[in-house]
Amino acid sequence: MATRGLIARKRGLSWEGNYHHWDSYPSGLGKALWDAYRGPFGRDAERMLQVLIDEHPAGWSNIVEADWTKPIGFCDMPRGLSRAELERWSREPKGPQCYCHGDRHEPAWKLTGPEDDTDAEWCYVIDPQERTMEIRCKGYMEFGAVNTWYWHLVGTVDLEAAVEPDWRQLQGW
Repeated sequence: MATRGLIARKRGLSWEGNYHHWDSYPSGLGKALWDAYRGPFGRDAERMLQVLIDEHPAGWSNIVEADWTKPIGFCDMPRGLSRAELERWSREPKGPQCYCHGDRHEPAWKLTGPEDDTDAEWCYVIDPQERTMEIRCKGYMEFGAVNTWYWHLVGTVDLEAAVEPDWRQLQGW
């Protein structure tokens, strides 16, 4: 089952971003964003957001454990493989899997703030000037007769910190 999330760029008091389908809890997508910022994007938050949001507007199937040296684009599972071949294929490192390149060509789906209705459970709002990443989890709140969903701030990660965050603590495990 998927744990859905959002990768977003801070815009004033709000944000804009793209959907991410698999493993979007902090020890999955949060760690992947931390690693991508420090690795393939060379601590350039603007460039990272340009790739993750602007250049791939249909969003992402998965960037968790992606090999950024491989091409970006969705790759369907090949048909007609034997069980052993399928197991080998599934273990091979894949490039980041977007929904707009490779075997999928979906339309853009830009999410423009916390009021957008999505089924995402986690949101990562990156502020490229401050070099921080807010981690938000969707919560449910009751106000008398009115019940609503809201984005609860779980924590803010300093992307330049010397020590990697405790991702499991941020997701409450």
